[in-house]
This record gives sequence, C-alpha cells and structure tokens, in this order.
Amino acid sequence: MRLRIRHKDGIATLTTLDAQSTLLDLHNAIANEIKTPVEQLELKMGYPPKLLSIDNDTAYFSLDLLGIRDGEQILTAERPNGSAPTFNFTSNRTLHTSPSSSSSASGPVLDTQSSAHGHTLTSTTTLGTAGGFGSNPVVVEPSAFQARVPASNAFGGLSTADVTYNPPIGSTMSAPAESPSTVDGVRIRDQGVLVIREVEDDNSCLFNAIAYTLDPSKKNNVQELREIVAHAIEANPDAYPDVVLGRPRKEYCEWIKKENSWGGAIELAIFSEHYKIEIDSIDVLTNRVDRFGEGQYSQRALVMYSGIHYDAVALTPGLDIPAECDQTQFDITSEDIMNAGVQLAAKLKKVSCSICQLGLKGEKDAQQHAKQTMHTSFEEYQ
Repeated sequence: MRLRIRHKDGIATLTTLDAQSTLLDLHNAIANEIKTPVEQLELKMGYPPKLLSIDNDTAYFSLDLLGIRDGEQILTAERPNGSAPTFNFTSNRTLHTSPSSSSSASGPVLDTQSSAHGHTLTSTTTLGTAGGFGSNPVVVEPSAFQARVPASNAFGGLSTADVTYNPPIGSTMSAPAESPSTVDGVRIRDQGVLVIREVEDDNSCLFNAIAYTLDPSKKNNVQELREIVAHAIEANPDAYPDVVLGRPRKEYCEWIKKENSWGGAIELAIFSEHYKIEIDSIDVLTNRVDRFGEGQYSQRALVMYSGIHYDAVALTPGLDIPAECDQTQFDITSEDIMNAGVQLAAKLKKVSCSICQLGLKGEKDAQQHAKQTMHTSFEEYQ
C-alpha cells in the first residue's frame, strides 16, 4: 500500500503498511516518517478533510475497514493546544492486528466513505449541492463487479452492454508475473467500443488524461493545465483553504506547477468547473464512480483510476480505427457509457490463478486460463 502524507514541511510517501494495518499503526508510522511526536499528531482524509479520530476502539480498526485505500492522501496537523487526548499512545505502542469488519458494532470511525482519490464521498445517489469545489461528488457503488443494466442506450435502443462480471475473487496477495495480454474494451451496440487510452505513467498522468479527454490542444503542453489549477486556487481562497490543500495555498500553487507533482480530487473538481463538464473517475480497485460536477452539466467525460495512475477513456468506432476518431465527451443521459465504463474497470481488475500463481488481467484472461488449464480458483491482487 502506498499512502501520500501531506505535512507542514512537504509531502512524504509511506509504503510500510497494508490494508490490515491499524489506525494506531498509521499514526505511529506517520509520526516516525515526519519526525513528529505521535501524541501531537492529528490525521485527516477526504474531501472536505475529516478527522480520523483515534480512541481505544478505533485505534485497532484496520485501514481497509476505515476506507483507506492504496494511493490515499492523508493530511497531518498538530493537535490544538489544550485539547484533551483521546488515546494513550504511551501505553499502546505495540502494533496490533486489525479486527475483522464484523468484530466492531460501532463501525468505522468515519460516517462517510473515502475513495482512493483523497476525498470523502457520501454514499447517496441524489444530486450534490454546489460547494467550494463546484459540486458534492456522488458515489455509485455497484456490488463487486456488477452494475445495473440500463433499459436503453443514448440512441433510444435497447442496451446491449454486458456489465456483469463475477470472478471468484479470494484474498489479496502479492503480484506475480503477469501473462502478456491486453484489454479489448467494452462494445456498445450502435455506438462503438469503450476503450482505455493509456497515458504516460508519470506524475502528470492525470493532466495527460484530462488533455486527451477535454482539451487536445494541451496534449503537448500539460503545464498549461497546471497553471489553470494554480489560478483557480489563487482566485478562490475561501474554496481552497490551507486545510483542504494540506499546505499553505501559495506553496500548493507553486508545487502543483512542477512537472513531478501529481494531481487528484482537487484538480478533477477544478477541471470540471473550468471546462463545464462532469468528470467521472472510475476506481479500478473498487468499481466506485466518483463524480465531479455531478448534476450541473449536460456532458460527461470519463477517466480510469488504478489507485496510483490515471488513464483516459474513449469511445472508438472500432478497435482498428485510429485514435483520432475517438469520442471522449458524452451526453449525460447515456447510461450505456457509464455502465460500460464500470465493466471496463472490471476487465482491468488483476487476478491470479490460485493453483499455478499466474498473473492475469480481468475476466477474459481468467476465463481463457480456466479453459486451457481447468484451473478455476482465482485471487485478486494489486
């Protein structure tokens, strides 16, 4: 698991924890990483930032139970002077195993759900109200690898997008060597094939994905997109306070303009407002859809998020058609596009054969491997 830690002196990357590590483990690891006494440390996550309250119960909740995923951003702050401590770190420094999700009647410390994009999202399908970021993102959570099949497509015909995928997933494991394979895409009748357009795997992946889907003129100059973000933050101090940015606003603006600085939820919200379009980010690990600008615009664009990387999503007339013919913006009423995007995320899910440990990518590889070897047990890995 890789976590991004924002603190007063900059940004750190934490890689020593996993999904079963506890909130206490997280506090101790961050305190050690940023050289701050753990008793003085407060942790926040999500959008807007929510306090990860630690007490005698929540200290032993697993990161998975708390909704903290690979690629999550954690904001740090010092406990306010005079505030009463909620947990005795001095007598509880031993790392503890995390409880199962069924062992606590009180549930997670947060009453909201956190996505890997570093912001908190309410699990409702009602339209969001306008806020500091121009929207209140809405979560659409199909079960595991299953989404609703729409009654009609954007052209009024019956939907033929097969959006159901139920592989026999087991426990998470380390990544084995993968078999050579590609994901073909999801075909939608009368419309084309929804595909991933991979962008360079660097700290500008979000900006490259946005350039591909929303502003092709910026494909060779994503620095202009970084300038758009910096300008929006500078022009809206009330919407982007230090606590949301995780550092002083001026410092954040200078940081985001650097080519090795990554983007996330803040940037997606800004681009949604700037280009007047809903941006839907589909999380490959959870199949969750995080919507920016939800309910405000007539068009939508899709990006795919792996936990640490963004790619563009496009509709092509056929797999042999040049990418110049791609469609990357869609009518907001087209349920087929969104559901096909969820299925596409499922195809990207990585699994491995429990019998021979061969790494596979998605349903197609798993089915082919089962047919060739009669191996029918698979496990998910990241």
